[in-house]
Order: sequence, then C-alpha cells, then structure tokens
Amino acid sequence: MEALLNPQRELVRWWPERFELLELLERPSMEIDPTIRRLDLRTLRRNPDLARALSGLNVPAWDLLGYQALAEGPYGRVRMVALLPFSPFDGNDPWVYALDGARSSLHRNPPRDEGTTDCSASLCLYFSGDPQERRWSAEYGLIGLFDLARRHLAAEHIWRATKKWPFEDAAHGNAARPANPQPHLRVKPLRKADT
Repeated sequence: MEALLNPQRELVRWWPERFELLELLERPSMEIDPTIRRLDLRTLRRNPDLARALSGLNVPAWDLLGYQALAEGPYGRVRMVALLPFSPFDGNDPWVYALDGARSSLHRNPPRDEGTTDCSASLCLYFSGDPQERRWSAEYGLIGLFDLARRHLAAEHIWRATKKWPFEDAAHGNAARPANPQPHLRVKPLRKADT
C-alpha cells in the first residue's frame, strides 16, 4: 500500500499515455535489434539487482519503464536491462545493468543497497556531468543505449584479460569530474525529440 501512495510515483510514471515519447525510444531501435523488448515484471521482481532498484524507488513494479536486450561476445551471452525511472527526455540518465557474466570491473556503479557486499550489475557508462557528446540521450534510441552497454561489456572483457581499460578512462566516486568537451565526438542522433 505504501508504494501506491508514494508521491514519487508521478515522477516514475512519466511515460504512460506519452506514446510519442515511447515511439522515439523504441522505433526504429526494436526493428533494428530484435533482442530489445520491454522488461517483463517477473525479471524486474526476481532479479536481486533490479529488485533492489525497484525497492529503492518504492513504487509498484508496473510503474517502472524498463527494457531488456542481449549482448554476445567473447564475454559470453549477457542479458542487459535499462531502467528509465525518470524521463530521459528531461535529461535523466537510465540505469543500465548486465545481469549475467563476470562483475569485476573498473566501471561498475556501487550497489544501491549499502548492506550488500556483492559487486554491482549496474554499469557505469559515463559520468552524468559529462558534456552532451559523451552521454546517451533519448534521441539515440534504445539501440544507442544498448550498443553503449555492449561496448562497455567488451571493454570490461579486455580489462579482465590485460588489466588495462581499452578506452579513455575516468575517475569514479569523489574523484569523478566531467570530461573535457569535444564536440567533434558527437554523432548524429537516430531521431530528434521535439519535446
């Protein structure tokens, strides 16, 4: 009952009846990558990492918009999940998880539950204060987000083998700072949001 009365529900429920925004996220991403689909409630409730995220929001599972996709590479086959608890069209970052495979990495977010000692499934794809050309935004669609996660999984695999991060590396925690702007790195969006 408490989750139903949580005033944060209105923020998390940014997406119902916003079909134009869902279409910007989903099309043509789901047509290009058939592994992308809406996250089922069973996975959200039963996976420990996702259940912790849901518990931290304290909203009903059906309020939370999420997607799942697959990644395959030398690291194996990995189920990835992107939770969008707040509107990415307002500049909010998604929460991206790798549910399977090795978790040791230089670039994983700490567990949301301070009581756990497990390595997190939550991928640190970029710093939220980074310039726009270094961050995912909704106009890149879900395929842009999951491709960024696939690149991250490949980098983790290389790091585990060589102990060297293969791309530009950034500090974490209190040492984290925004990267220097490099506008030439910006790629053309999949679609432009008119919100």
